[in-house]
Amino acid sequence: MSPRLSLHLDRRDAVHRPGELITGRVEIVCPESRRGGELVASLDWDVESRGEPYAVRGAPIVLATGLALAAGEPTFVPFEIPAPSGPLTYHGHILTVSWTLRVEAKLGWASRERVEARILLLPWTEEARALTAKSYRTAPARHALVYNPGPLPEAALDKRDEPKTLEHPIVGVALAAASAALLVLRAGAFARILALLLLVGGLSALFAHLRRRTLRERLGPPELSVHPEIARAGEVVTVAVSFKPGRPEVLKELILSLAAQEVVVRPSSEPDEPRHYRHSLHGERRAVDRARLRLPPGRVTVVQEIFRIPPQAPPSFGAPNNELRWEVSATVRTADLVSWKQTQRILVHPPTP
Repeated sequence: MSPRLSLHLDRRDAVHRPGELITGRVEIVCPESRRGGELVASLDWDVESRGEPYAVRGAPIVLATGLALAAGEPTFVPFEIPAPSGPLTYHGHILTVSWTLRVEAKLGWASRERVEARILLLPWTEEARALTAKSYRTAPARHALVYNPGPLPEAALDKRDEPKTLEHPIVGVALAAASAALLVLRAGAFARILALLLLVGGLSALFAHLRRRTLRERLGPPELSVHPEIARAGEVVTVAVSFKPGRPEVLKELILSLAAQEVVVRPSSEPDEPRHYRHSLHGERRAVDRARLRLPPGRVTVVQEIFRIPPQAPPSFGAPNNELRWEVSATVRTADLVSWKQTQRILVHPPTP
C-alpha cells in the first residue's frame, strides 16, 4: 500500500485575505516505517475561461525534511503560509480565477504522494480587518496589502484612438489606383464594377482620414487624461479632455464613460468562432451639457467629469488571453458630424483594507 496524505486547513470555509497566514496541518499515514523524505507545498492559481486557459505554479515551500514515519501511525506536520497579494479569487461570466494549495510528499525516489485543497483569496473587509488587528501575530505585513493584478497586458495604461478603420491615406490611394488600373486596362463588365467599388472605398478612406486629421488639427488635438490611473473600488476618478482650437468651435456632443468588461481570446484551434469573447460588467456614460461645449480659440479648455468606481467593483486582472479590464473613454462629435474617440485603461484595486 502507498502512503496516505491528507490536508487539513484550520479555516473550514477556506477564506483568506492577502497577507494573512494560511494555517493547517498535513497528515501522513505510511503502511511501513520510513526515514527521510520531505514535504513541499505551493500556492498555485489558474484561469478557466471560454478562451485559452492559463496557470501559474507558485514557488515551492519546504514544510518539513528528514521525516521519520512509524508504520501505521499518523504523522502531523503543521504549516503557516502567507496568503499572496493577488490576483483575487474571481468567479465571473466567461472567466474564473482560482487558487489551490498543493502539497507533495517525497518519500523516496519512487514514492510521491500529492494532495490539494482549494482556497478563496478574497479582499479585506472592515470586519475582517478589525478581527485581525487584535492579534499582531496574524496581522498581515504592509507590503502584502499591495494588490497584484496578475501579468497585465503590455502598455495597459496607454491611450488609443478609435475606431481603427481603413482611413489611412495610403489605403485610399492604393484602392483608387487599383480601380483606375482596371478601367485603363479595359477589363470586362464584372471587373469594371469591382473597379468602381474600389474607387468608392478608396476615396472614402482618403476623405475619412482627411476629415479626422482636420478635426485633430482644429481641436488642438484633443487629449484624454485620467487621475488617478490606479484607484481602489469605491474611490473617485476624474476624467478630463483638453482642447486648444485655433478658432472658435462649438461641439455637437462630448460623451465621457467608465466601463468594465471581461475579455478572453478563444483558442486558435477554433477558426469558426469569434476571436474575442466579451462580457460587460459595468457601464456609465455622461453627456456633457451644452454650456461647456463652446471652445474659445487660442487657449486650453478642459472639460472634466467625476466618476465613482462602485464599492463592490471587481478589481483589474490580467493574464495571457484573459483580462478583466477597466477603461475610460471620450467621444467628440462636431456639428459637421466628424467624430473622434480616445480610450484609456485604468487599474482598479480592491477597496482599502
